[in-house]
Amino acid sequence: MKKTICTAAALTLSVCLCACSKSEKPSMYIKPCEFSKETTEILDLFDEELRFFDLSLDDTVKSTAITVWIYQNGEWVDYGGTYGNADHQTARIGIQLNESEYELYSIDEDGHTKYTLPFGEDIFAGLLSVSSTPIAEQTPIELNKEIPIWVKIGTDKNAMRVTDTTEDFRDADCSAGVAITFTARDTAVE
Repeated sequence: MKKTICTAAALTLSVCLCACSKSEKPSMYIKPCEFSKETTEILDLFDEELRFFDLSLDDTVKSTAITVWIYQNGEWVDYGGTYGNADHQTARIGIQLNESEYELYSIDEDGHTKYTLPFGEDIFAGLLSVSSTPIAEQTPIELNKEIPIWVKIGTDKNAMRVTDTTEDFRDADCSAGVAITFTARDTAVE
């Protein structure tokens, strides 16, 4: 009887410990910011063109890159972005993405820095369908792995398949597109 009770107790304890270890949050992640109801109502005025994301990094990250990809002439091309050495383990970024430009806001305790990259024209003009998909939940960050954080695609066809940010945006069947990616790197920018 004692053996059975001890075995049952040990089994219960091991199940509890396994459950606890599986629910641990990753140390490095990017996720949509959580705001108060009032702030969310104000942000809704921007018609989903402005999004904020929280980043959590560890000391293995030496630099970060936010890259803007544009679909032009049948292929995705690196259109530019921001690159720099990692000086914070937590950060907040804001991204405004519309048809004619991309704006990045890097927000920290000292204020914010704004970076603007104009596209030169409305890249979605004349298209029948446009889909915009930012990340919707906490996403683990792996060193040197590109993470799509916002993908906006359009087509001149009568139907389109909406792209999920967990998929490779380069495989999207589209006529135009913009993708914003984040990469945490294990090497510093010189």
